[in-house]
Parts: sequence; structure tokens; C-alpha cells
Amino acid sequence: MDEIFEKILLNGYGLKLYSARRTRTCLICHTDMGIMALKKQPSDGLMISFEAEGRKQLLINGFEGINKFILSTEDLPYYTYSEQNYTLEPYKELITPDMDCEETLLKSVKTLSLMHNAAHGLEFEGGKSALGRLPEMFEKRSGELKHIRKDIARRGQYDVMDMIIKTHYSYFLNRAGEALNSLKQSGYDDIVRRSEEKKTFCHNSYKSGGFMQTPEGDIFIENMPKIAYDIPCWDLAFFLRRMMKLPDFGVKQTAMVLNEYGKYTDFDKNDISVVKAVILFPWKFMSLCNEYYNKKRNYCLIPAADRFSRCIEASVNEESILSQLDKYI
Repeated sequence: MDEIFEKILLNGYGLKLYSARRTRTCLICHTDMGIMALKKQPSDGLMISFEAEGRKQLLINGFEGINKFILSTEDLPYYTYSEQNYTLEPYKELITPDMDCEETLLKSVKTLSLMHNAAHGLEFEGGKSALGRLPEMFEKRSGELKHIRKDIARRGQYDVMDMIIKTHYSYFLNRAGEALNSLKQSGYDDIVRRSEEKKTFCHNSYKSGGFMQTPEGDIFIENMPKIAYDIPCWDLAFFLRRMMKLPDFGVKQTAMVLNEYGKYTDFDKNDISVVKAVILFPWKFMSLCNEYYNKKRNYCLIPAADRFSRCIEASVNEESILSQLDKYI
């Protein structure tokens, strides 16, 4: 196996491998040009190139918490060996951040804010874009739920999953409608227009694993394979939705995140309204419905029902937090 990595480093990057050790995320390579991290990439060449340009743009605009990919001998940000893409970058020692720690939480939010300050001016033809698509996505997912409900009613015989949908259908459909109305009243179109003009992009998966922590306590962007042209509000809402799943993360912590984020970048009431609308929309419930009803059913009913139950509980918690949020921001 080490012979393969020797070939990748020598033929792909012109480096001589002295020794290597594996971690969960990469192969740490001691080479004649220093210690490098060699990583398998699930993405295709276009997305890797998009990520590479995004990393470079962040560094150009003054953000320091990320590495550039090292170019291969073919002058590409990746090297393909046996139909598998690999990337190489300087190795940096990182640990998993403790998101239950308030100091780490605030550092993560600050880093996200600083990253967004630098996430503009990216010119990349063929890069993934979700700019301006939120209303369309809201309506499409809502339409899918209506179709699923009609299909259940037409079949007439209900299993455990069908009863869950029947019981909670009105709640989640109404919530989706409220999210869409809130989005339309939030100044979303103006935010999108400004982002289009500035060519802003977002991480699109800002969570532990996407960012890590140095031994000194700083937050470092580990990867951004889902990079996309979009508004910064999306990243912040995605981050908050994940944090709200933690048992001790409530309205005060949510307000603290929003206030911390606003200390380092332009962030007004319209942005907050978009964040709230994105969190209000029942993404997880819609996703589980699509997975169960529109894809091959190859799993047991009871575990699937448990997933829905946890999703419903988390959704109620999200709504409770949002209903109290205005008192704290």
C-alpha cells in the first residue's frame, strides 16, 4: 500500500516519501519538502478545483485559517490515481473541537464571520450556485410532502410511518408555509442581489469536521467540499440548526451566536430574518419523508420511526427557541 502513496507523491507531486502514518482523515507524509497531508477526495475534479479556488480566494482576501492545495505536476489541485482523486496540503495538527465549551463555540462563530468577510470575489465557471433558490426549494419540498400525503390517503392502509405523517402533516406543512412567508418579508432578494454583485460563496457544511481546532485553541477550516455561491446567512443558519440539537443549547445560546457573529461582519435585522426563516423550515422532516417514500425502502420500520420521532422533538425545540429569540437580540 505504501508503494501506491510513494507513486502518488513522486509522480503526482514530485516529492520523495520517507515515512507515513494514517489518521482518520488523511495520510501524514514525511517528504523531502516537509510534512504533508495526503487526502482521498470523494468529489470530482470540478468540485475539487472549485474548492481550491475558494481556498485561494480566502487567503488572498486576508483569511488565514485555511490551507491551499498543493498543485500537482499536471498543474492541477488534485492528482488522479486509479480513478481516485487525491489532494495534498501542508500538514497541520488539529483536534476535534468541543462544541459544548462556550469559548470554543464563540471562536467557531468568530471564524465563520471572518471567513465570510473574505468569501467574495471568486470567479469560477461551473461552480455550484444556490443563490436565490431558497423560495424555490421551500416550495418544492412542500409540494413533495403534499404528494406523499395524497399517496398515503390513496393507499388507505397505514403502517407506522404513514401514521406519523398523517399525525404531523399539518404542523410541518404550516411551518413550511410560515418559513416561506418569513423569507419573502425578510429582504432576502436584496441580500441575494448584493451577494451576486460581490460573488460571495459559503462553506455550505460548517460543522465540526469541516472545521477543527489547533492545539493552541484556534479554529482552522479543515475542508470545504460542498463550497457554493450563496449568501452567508445560509452557513450561519446551517451551523445553528446543528447546534440546536445539543441538549443544553437554547435561546440564550442562539442569541449569543447571532450577537457574536455580528461583531465581526455586516449583519442586520434582514439577515437575522433570513437565518430564522431557514431554521424554521423543516428540512430534516422533509428529507426523511423523501428518503422513506421516494427511495428504495431497505430498512426496518422501527428504526425509521425512531428517526422521525427524534426529528419531531428537535423541530419542536427549534420552534420554541425561535419564538423567544426576539427578547435576546
